[in-house]
Amino acid sequence: MGSSPVTATNSFVMDLLVPLQSFFRDFPDGAPLGRGDGVVVAFSGGPDSTALLLGMARLAERLGCGLAAAHLDHGMDAGSAERAREAARLAARIGVPLIAERREVPALRRPPESPEAAARRVRYEMLEEVRRRLGARYIATAHHRDDQAETVLLRLLFGSGLEGLAGIRPVRGPLVRPLLSVPRAALRAAVAQAGLSPVEDPTNADLGAPRNRVRHRLLPELAEGDRDGLASRLARLAGRARGAGAALDRGLAGRLAVREVEGGVAADWRALRDLPSGLLPFALSLLHRRAGAPYPAGGPARGELRRQIAGPIAGKTPRVACDCGDGWLWTVEEDLLILRRLGVERERVPHFTYTLEIPGELEIPEIGARIGLRRRPVEPWMFEGSPRRAGLALPLKPGDRVTVRNRRPGDRLHPLGSSGSRKLKEVLVDHRVPRGQRERLPLLCVGERIAWVPGVTIDHGFRITGEAAAWVATWESETR
Repeated sequence: MGSSPVTATNSFVMDLLVPLQSFFRDFPDGAPLGRGDGVVVAFSGGPDSTALLLGMARLAERLGCGLAAAHLDHGMDAGSAERAREAARLAARIGVPLIAERREVPALRRPPESPEAAARRVRYEMLEEVRRRLGARYIATAHHRDDQAETVLLRLLFGSGLEGLAGIRPVRGPLVRPLLSVPRAALRAAVAQAGLSPVEDPTNADLGAPRNRVRHRLLPELAEGDRDGLASRLARLAGRARGAGAALDRGLAGRLAVREVEGGVAADWRALRDLPSGLLPFALSLLHRRAGAPYPAGGPARGELRRQIAGPIAGKTPRVACDCGDGWLWTVEEDLLILRRLGVERERVPHFTYTLEIPGELEIPEIGARIGLRRRPVEPWMFEGSPRRAGLALPLKPGDRVTVRNRRPGDRLHPLGSSGSRKLKEVLVDHRVPRGQRERLPLLCVGERIAWVPGVTIDHGFRITGEAAAWVATWESETR
């Protein structure tokens, strides 16, 4: 492999741009990405992630986005360290900075995790840490159409329902998979045309792993020479299942009056009790997702909950205390079935509102924080995102005043790069801001308009578009 950088105008990169632009700019099933946003690409150095990094490098250049690659050396075989070095060379060839970490997955494995499940957990933990450290908006992985087909088959084999048949989600919080419509062969062809030599992880050939058996044995047998056609049909099945699941969620959320409550989510217990038995698993899965639980409750827990709410004395509220696993508990309070996690209490933060004369800074004792606003020349970091500072094009002059407060019901803003105004609550959920931290965020407001949500986003209308100087907002906190 030569040392010259890959030319961004090569035709193979342009081919990769088509699905990436569709995902990030059209986003009917994707995610908005704009100037100043940051993306962390999960980069193994293999063919798929190399193709993703190639395409994202070109897209980031076009959109003015920050881009970094992150590589986990999992220590699961003797060659993992050498693959990490090869991944660093590949990232340098593409021209993207790489953050590499070694974490010994065998030592970090938790019973009863399989080696593959442990590696997946540790990898995503590392990626999320990097995303937060860089203040990036997304983590992008190189899952493609063939991965989707394998996932659907695996879940069929294990008896999955509608949620499982939906396969790999294109967007789940800050985690995005922009290449799910692209076949593996197209990604490998793009990398080959670029003259790059990706690395191969030998664990991908281990037939002891169920996914590898599906990939190397079951899919070829089922395809009977038309593997591409079978993968396409399975991917379409996943898309239809996602659509059906979304429609079912909307209907259940309305029927059950699903809402957020202190420390969890709630639904009308009578409406839940009266659901047809076949809909109960979907309803409880919806509640778990809304509460942020990683997995829905199992069959025994669902059965116990149904028993506890099935036959209360007329006119009385049932006494419910039902453990649904991993520290999550169902209880009933008056008309509501509430799902909360035990031992996780939210510290109540009083409402606060302060006026800041600029340039200057102020202390916010309610959250142990200091926020400031000063005029500075525009610098490159302002277009890359940062968790504790932001460059803003504000219509202000020295001596003007801004407001600093915590969130209020009904707050909205136009997040950077998005297509329009959104509820602040939805934005915080998408960025996985813990529920107990949301009241602790000091919102910088110009008039009635939120300009900056620290560590999350700025308002699109206050983005820098060519100014020589900008207002730099900073945030220092002992609690975050």
